[in-house]
Amino acid sequence: MITKLFFSLLPIQIMMVAIGSVNSIIDGMMASNFIGPEAMAITGLYMPVIKIIETLNTVLLGGSQILCGQFLGKNQIDRTRGVFSLDMTLICLTALIITAVCYAMPDTLAGILGGNSEVRQGLVRYITGISAGLLPQMLGVQLTAFLQIEQQEKRTYAGMAAMMATNLSLDYLFIKVLGWGMFGLGLATTVSYIVFFLVLGSFYFSRKAVIRFDRSLIRWNDIVPVLMIGMPGALVTFCLAIRGVTLNALLLRTAGNDGLSALAALNSAGYLLYAVTAGIAAAVRLLASVYIGEEDRTSLITVMKDALLKGVPVVCMIAAAVLALAHPLTYMFYKDTASNVFYLTEWLFRIFPFSMPLSAVCVTFINYYQCLGRMKIVNLLSASDGVIGIGIASLTLAPLYGAIGIWAAHVVNGIITTAIIIGYAVWMNKRFPSSIEDLMTLPEGFGVPEDKRIDISIHDAEEVTDTSRLIMEFCDRNGVDRKRSYYAGLCMEEMAANVVEHGFDDGKRHSADVRVVYKDDELVLRISDDCRAFDPKEKLDLVDNTDVTKNIGLRMVQRLAKSMSYTNMMGLNVLTMTI
Repeated sequence: MITKLFFSLLPIQIMMVAIGSVNSIIDGMMASNFIGPEAMAITGLYMPVIKIIETLNTVLLGGSQILCGQFLGKNQIDRTRGVFSLDMTLICLTALIITAVCYAMPDTLAGILGGNSEVRQGLVRYITGISAGLLPQMLGVQLTAFLQIEQQEKRTYAGMAAMMATNLSLDYLFIKVLGWGMFGLGLATTVSYIVFFLVLGSFYFSRKAVIRFDRSLIRWNDIVPVLMIGMPGALVTFCLAIRGVTLNALLLRTAGNDGLSALAALNSAGYLLYAVTAGIAAAVRLLASVYIGEEDRTSLITVMKDALLKGVPVVCMIAAAVLALAHPLTYMFYKDTASNVFYLTEWLFRIFPFSMPLSAVCVTFINYYQCLGRMKIVNLLSASDGVIGIGIASLTLAPLYGAIGIWAAHVVNGIITTAIIIGYAVWMNKRFPSSIEDLMTLPEGFGVPEDKRIDISIHDAEEVTDTSRLIMEFCDRNGVDRKRSYYAGLCMEEMAANVVEHGFDDGKRHSADVRVVYKDDELVLRISDDCRAFDPKEKLDLVDNTDVTKNIGLRMVQRLAKSMSYTNMMGLNVLTMTI
């Protein structure tokens, strides 16, 4: 069920990353074909600003999402809502400050970004047009992550479709018809982000959300853990901004505006190419935070195996496709196949794919270590992947091979970060890693020992009957008294039978995972299933308490259990009982 959940989360996580890339590709194609190659250079110069915005988004989203996942794992809904409300508040304040700076000093900003006399005014016009869209853009990215927990993937897809249609049509209108140039290019993107936010935000305006904004639940001291958790993981994005400025300077010296335009083409399509990689890492972050909150070692290992053994091969296939389609990808942006900019761009699309699988491994471990609280290795990997590795490689190879050397530096950078991950595992384990679990370097004391837990998977009614016996045998092995042992088996058998009877009857393939933990003289039972949402506590509240013939099984469980809590997260029903 964990594997199924991982790959159900993956598409929307990919879409989250692809949000920016879709507009970048549309803008890049419109700019290069309707304005000229210099327009691509302008969008390339603006890229560090996008990276800075992504950094701030990543800090708040990363920290908030991990905290929310941990609170969900502990079934603390109000704490989850409080962190969500804090996240929305901080995003609004951050976006408004950045927007104000962009409008107050666009010319100064253009100079800082390296705009020379040929492109500076175009860059100023582009900044003026695109800056108003920063707030809906940043809010939209945040809402996309939380809507997945609410099982609102279709709303996100609708928002993406509306955004793409708006940007494409307005780019044509503003640039081709009205002749507004770079200002029109930026303004079309702004309007598309507003449309995207309105489609997503309408869910929260309807008050249907479980995780919703509530100012009264905000704990301002949560700012510290949000920033401390989110900051290290976002360091790589900040480093990418520094990388952008550094590579732009190197390219201007070695290949001029042609080199800038080639890199801008990759940046336009690169976000889409990187979307699967980042989606895998984001799914790991979301699930790992929940399983760390639950101290579920087995599930955590399963998530990492899914990411590395099933997710990374998908990235390899995409990389192979990019390598094979290097020429047509280049032709999307530049039509003159004899030009130097076409030559440089095509080689970039040929070399870059070799770095993609290595990058997928790196960002997966960055997000995993971030959830685990290993901030030193997160900082090291982020700095190396973001700027140090590629910076050293570029400075070494650029004097020898020009722009092609800078393209090759991406691959060298991936080799360096992979070596750091392996080296860290060797240092932590005092031996060379022989498995994914070795690479994860989990503490010995993490999670519940195997003899103190039992995991049971249920796929049909026949397996339900064994559940009670297995749980009672587990209790006997751990010295639990006969009465509690009997109650535990009876309660779980009743709830498992209820899930199979009412949840497995829709013709789809389902499963239910049962976990029983005995820790500190407390017997905790949890059942998770991927069926339609069903809250047994809510069901009991709705029935007539005077009619003892209704919901006999649920009434019995409620009476025997010390506590019972339910939550529905990421498409899973999770019922926890303490006996």
